[in-house]
Amino acid sequence: MTALYPVQDVFTRGEISPRLHARASLDLYRAALAKCENFVTLPHGGIRARGGTYFVGEVKNSAKRTRAIPFIFSSEQAYCLEFGNQYIRVYAYGARVGTVEVASPYLEADLFDLAFVQSADQMWITHRDYPPKVLTRTAHTTWTMPDFELLDGPYDW
Repeated sequence: MTALYPVQDVFTRGEISPRLHARASLDLYRAALAKCENFVTLPHGGIRARGGTYFVGEVKNSAKRTRAIPFIFSSEQAYCLEFGNQYIRVYAYGARVGTVEVASPYLEADLFDLAFVQSADQMWITHRDYPPKVLTRTAHTTWTMPDFELLDGPYDW
């Protein structure tokens, strides 16, 4: 005998507990999933495939830890910055941007304590043990990172 399964077009309840499996009398059962892998439920009922990653290239030194930070200038120009031990490399459109490599004062141990704020083509980078820096993109292959000049302050409360 063939099993019949109704078409499910609403997934607003997300995943439900295994204790509720086969409880077709509950309204939430008809809008839920037993398991939702590699999909994201949308608030209006549908689902979409979860975003993923792909291999672009080897880091400069795979024996050391690195950190990838997004640098989104516009909807057409987005970059990935590879922060490593005293360097920053730039990636765009699935490949490395030429031979662009910016010297950085940050050691491998400090990479995951960095804080970032970006506006247009500038990114301010702070760490408690280093002076603030500003990473600036002036062209696709021209990146600089001078110290951030504080005009007034900081103040000690």
